[in-house]
Amino acid sequence: MKVLADYHHHDLWESLELLCDRLGWDLYRPIGMDWFDQGYWNHERKWHGDAIARQYLEPWGADFIEPLPNTLFKNRRLRHDRSHPDRWHKLLSLEEARAANLDIVISSLAHNHEGFGRFASEVGATFGLQLGNVRFSEIDMAEDRWDLAAFGLVSGIMPAPIPKPHVIYHQEFKGFDPAPPPREMPLRVASFVQCYPETDWAYGWLLQAASDTPDMDWRVYGSYGTAPEDQYAAGNIDRCASVADAMRASDVAWHAKRWSDGYGHVIHNWFSVGRPVFGFESYYRDQLAGPLWIDGVTSFDIESRSKDEVVALLHRLRDDPEMHLRMCEASAARFKEVVNFDEEEQAIRRMFAQVLP
Repeated sequence: MKVLADYHHHDLWESLELLCDRLGWDLYRPIGMDWFDQGYWNHERKWHGDAIARQYLEPWGADFIEPLPNTLFKNRRLRHDRSHPDRWHKLLSLEEARAANLDIVISSLAHNHEGFGRFASEVGATFGLQLGNVRFSEIDMAEDRWDLAAFGLVSGIMPAPIPKPHVIYHQEFKGFDPAPPPREMPLRVASFVQCYPETDWAYGWLLQAASDTPDMDWRVYGSYGTAPEDQYAAGNIDRCASVADAMRASDVAWHAKRWSDGYGHVIHNWFSVGRPVFGFESYYRDQLAGPLWIDGVTSFDIESRSKDEVVALLHRLRDDPEMHLRMCEASAARFKEVVNFDEEEQAIRRMFAQVLP
């Protein structure tokens, strides 16, 4: 099977690659501004013109051109994924995609649904939606073109019935295996929320807790966005495996985030490696990560506690190694209870058997 999907999020893309690896399928992404000029790629066109499209569609000088003798096309274009160094993205121009005998076309962006649905009908491919990197609401669902889709891969809890065959599933990732906390004093508390400091109200929670616990090693990984770097800046890690290593090198997860998560790779990663999570539990109650939060067992909800209580809990984890290890093990065990990529693969296989010709 040949699958074409729009690209906008490297961890989502890697999850689709892992799914296609399981199914024995080939995954391709569009390349070239023809996709935009001819109205197939429309993500944020209304607000930004072609600026966003250029981020995802323009060729790079580093793209690899592989000669393909005795095939329809003379060359195959590949792009190395710096986040997942063993992965090469397979790129198709609009002309190549039209002649590629694609079996499936997937759109993961609401503004692309109509254009990619039209393209799928033009080339005789089955069209479907992938949903999961926005927070779901009735308003979000109003943008989704289920009328064009034959199926859905949904990484979230939907607020209304889904009118087409679909699977609720977790986006797969690898390498975030559990490990005991290092406990090399001072205890390390880390955040991996991208551009976290530019969201003042949320970052204030971390600044307050860090100020109240100068005896701990606080680190903020990721870009600072428009905010100036401070003493907690630990760098923006561009390799997924290095993110996993840095999480395992941390003792406590600080994930006080309440915006822009649908599936939420970082929050799933934290539970997968097995660390106590401090954050806003209420934000995740109606999302796939919600069942991972068990207050006092795998996590602590900082909204329901005073700042003094939060500080006391951090110090208790520092001073009670048995409690700390118990929570780390409980966090990793809960992830295995909630997330089963093998079982979800079988559900996805059953769905495709139902919708594919």
